[in-house]
Amino acid sequence: MLVKKTSKTTQGNKALKTMAVECVLATSRQNNRIASHRKRITKRQGKMKGRIASAHLLLTITYNILKTGEPYHELGSNYLEEKQNNKELKMIENLKKGYSIAPSKQQTA
Repeated sequence: MLVKKTSKTTQGNKALKTMAVECVLATSRQNNRIASHRKRITKRQGKMKGRIASAHLLLTITYNILKTGEPYHELGSNYLEEKQNNKELKMIENLKKGYSIAPSKQQTA
């Protein structure tokens, strides 16, 4: 059975939330992954949800940096578009391996 999640944020550190949102707003004019994430979410769900979702992305990135100790490598603002294009190309390649793809001569009704 599917249960709809609430859109309310949970109880947490208000200062951390405020600082994360401020950091997201500081990246709004830059051409990076966090800014493009905020713009993409804002189109669909509104300003506040876009800010909070991007702050969550920023905190997730920060957590993983602290956990692994590896430096952050910017993926770029068009990371998701490139990933989708690569996925489509891989699917086409897999189809070509198993099937012969050619236009049919007969027309369907």
